[in-house]
Amino acid sequence: MVTISNESRVVFPEAGHTKGDVVRYYERIAPRALPHLTGRPLSIKRYPKGLAGAGFFQKNVPPHYPESIARFEVPRSRAAAKKHPKKGAAADDKTVYPLVSEAEHLAYLGNQGAIELHVTPARASDMQHPDRLVLDLDPPPGALDLVRRAAHLARAGLERYGIVATPLATGSKGYHLVAPLVPTVPVETLATTMHKLATLLAAEHPDELTTVFRVALRGPRVFVDWLRNNPSASVVAPYSLRARAAAPVATPLSWAEIDTVAPDAFTLTDVERLLERPDPLAAQAASPSDPLPFVRDVDAAFDRSGLVLEIFDRFRS
Repeated sequence: MVTISNESRVVFPEAGHTKGDVVRYYERIAPRALPHLTGRPLSIKRYPKGLAGAGFFQKNVPPHYPESIARFEVPRSRAAAKKHPKKGAAADDKTVYPLVSEAEHLAYLGNQGAIELHVTPARASDMQHPDRLVLDLDPPPGALDLVRRAAHLARAGLERYGIVATPLATGSKGYHLVAPLVPTVPVETLATTMHKLATLLAAEHPDELTTVFRVALRGPRVFVDWLRNNPSASVVAPYSLRARAAAPVATPLSWAEIDTVAPDAFTLTDVERLLERPDPLAAQAASPSDPLPFVRDVDAAFDRSGLVLEIFDRFRS
């Protein structure tokens, strides 16, 4: 058992949830969360003073983490190092990610001020071949009906090319569509194909979907974000808390629920309900989609479309 320090510290001021509540949530939800976390490099959004204070993303494992939390080293690219230099670090240094595998690890992170847990679409055992793809559907504020419509459109687009996806209520504004994959396609190839798919979907439904990165230029449309599939990208993990007022939880849904369950419907207080619910994403992982025909068919459709794939740099777009 983890000894909770400052157990009564209020972490979610509006909801009144304390650090002790967060630690106990992560310890209790571990049976559901660990299948989506184990073996994946973990990035952590920490709020050491609670949401009333400053938060930050942490990727590198601090020296004081217990040895039972495995370490996974990833070389930083020179391009990334130049854009995000670390004081005193060389351009070709490494990021050392934590790998969790036990309920006690999640409780420990909660005690360290962790709120959000983000994982890569690939496992540490083969970072070059993702075993998940993700479409992030990001709507304008308050456009719940529109993002639900977008989820159905994106589902149909994926299934047209042989990919079966599960919706995830993100605990924020929108939904993710997540598809377990056979890890056979290189990450750069999959990322490019997902960009092409998003472009095709936006061209087919120009009044509802867009691939425009800048929020001010999207208008009343849902952003079809393919960027979660890029090398080194991460995405919020299923059953992670979110750093939002009501302490919502990212939750896998069935397609039967998509039109009735809001993206932030489940919260920290629903842990027992979450444990009782089925996990359709974990179940689907037993029958992953084959990405090879997906890449082939999307590439062919894009070539036939006459569309042009825009060169994208999120730091300049």
